[in-house]
Amino acid sequence: MDWGSFRALGLAVLLLGVLAGPATAGTTLGSDTQQIGEMESDLVIIGADVAENGTATFQIEYAIRLDDENDTQAFEELAGDIEQNESTYVSRFADRMQNTVSAAETSTGRSMTVRDFGVTARTSPTLGNQYGTVTYTATWENFANVTDGEIQAGDALQGLFLDEETRLRIEWPEAYQQATVDPTPTSSSDGEVVWQGPRQFEGTQPALTLEPTPTTSPDLTTTETTAAGDGLPWVPIGLLLLALVVLGGWYVYRETESEPTDSAGSVTEPAEPEGESGEPTPPSELLSNEERVEQYLASVGGRAKQQEIVEALDWTEAKTSQVLSDMSEAGEIEKFRIGRENVVKLPESGDESV
Repeated sequence: MDWGSFRALGLAVLLLGVLAGPATAGTTLGSDTQQIGEMESDLVIIGADVAENGTATFQIEYAIRLDDENDTQAFEELAGDIEQNESTYVSRFADRMQNTVSAAETSTGRSMTVRDFGVTARTSPTLGNQYGTVTYTATWENFANVTDGEIQAGDALQGLFLDEETRLRIEWPEAYQQATVDPTPTSSSDGEVVWQGPRQFEGTQPALTLEPTPTTSPDLTTTETTAAGDGLPWVPIGLLLLALVVLGGWYVYRETESEPTDSAGSVTEPAEPEGESGEPTPPSELLSNEERVEQYLASVGGRAKQQEIVEALDWTEAKTSQVLSDMSEAGEIEKFRIGRENVVKLPESGDESV
């Protein structure tokens, strides 16, 4: 067996051991077997996207930096094997997830099922580096508890241990907001909390309570109507209506006088805002995700840190990472790493320094 095949085999063992067992105290979920021989994951993300009914799209994502040709060849061989033998990988993952969900059923007293298992492998080229990503997915029913309109998530993962290269991310629907969270997350935004390892969740941790986002209703008042002949003050009301008519006419006159006119006296329409090319700039809500990223990069000189894009566009880290990866593969942007920061730039927008 050549070196590339050996490393591919090692990574296969790593990924097939994605779940060592139920998420009970002291147990790692997806990270305890992340290093086999020379192959090591640079980042493991355990994610749960919780729906309003408590069901979660659950995933474990491995990002492996491919530093040389041997690493790249090993990962490509693994990706090919996953594509050809997907059922084998999915079956092993499904067995371990079933064990995890069964243990969670026992600890929470809540009936749960898990289904729709899947696995994908892909490479994401960036400037100077290339990453291989393997993602396992499943649908976990009753992952969270829904009571009286509130969503309580996290009890299915009580006792989970995260090592220093692993993070746990829980997302929720736009119609909900965070009410309480324990322990304090490493980072949070509208719709997401993230805990970065190393961390051992104790007792009832992690615990996240979500409540419906309040909506503002118009302040409607009820006016009683007095029948004719019951002493209704008709004269004052008539004067009030006359005053409203006069004021309305004055307002229309003022607006007409203030509108720009051409030499013939016709009212001209105000010019639409234009971009650098002279074309009108459409509102950001009409742009695609990729166009919004390009618009933001152009506004800051063509280059920005990935975290700055997360904050500027008010996206989750997962959504931002996916959009940028797709754009990088399409050649619409370039990505590279400086220290622990991911940096994104438009093609031909300058050097790699920040």
